[in-house]
Amino acid sequence: MDNIASLVCHPDSPTDAVSAIIVSGMRAPGGFVTMRYHVQGDIARLVVPEAMEPARTDLLWKTTCFELFTRDAGDIAYREYNFSPSRRWAAYGFSDYREGMHDIDIWAPRIEVSVSPDALIADVTFVSPRLGPQMVAASTVIEEKNGRFSYWALRHREGQPFDFHHPYSFAFELPASDGPRPRAEDYGGVAHNDG
Repeated sequence: MDNIASLVCHPDSPTDAVSAIIVSGMRAPGGFVTMRYHVQGDIARLVVPEAMEPARTDLLWKTTCFELFTRDAGDIAYREYNFSPSRRWAAYGFSDYREGMHDIDIWAPRIEVSVSPDALIADVTFVSPRLGPQMVAASTVIEEKNGRFSYWALRHREGQPFDFHHPYSFAFELPASDGPRPRAEDYGGVAHNDG
């Protein structure tokens, strides 16, 4: 994978349980997007939701959750994806900053998680409904077993704590994706989800 970046912990949510979160990603023909979220630290101190059957689920950000925001270059509409270590997921569209929220129609993402004493790694693959160049905001919510939360992003807007939606957060560009749209069998037979 390429496009490697370190997320930054918001200064108002300090933690010593996590030392770093590294995100990498790439696009493949047909709209495939693959992301890796690599959390480094004392993983035993974190709340890591247990594996469940994949399903669209709201409010995943209320505990440890990996997030990705994308928007077409030059546009104001954007999409929010939530990926839980439980393999639950969500996908929303917005017409403007925090406005016009609605579910978007995608195949269920593949979420594979590995946990060790010093690393929590989530590998996520999904098919984006958009093929053009994308501005990206990657982020992570971490919940600790003591109830403390920390909020991580590529960059944080000053004076706007934990606001991953803000246009300032879209700090990285993914190139356009070409090639034909995939079929279900190209995606491992995962059923289409109508949201």
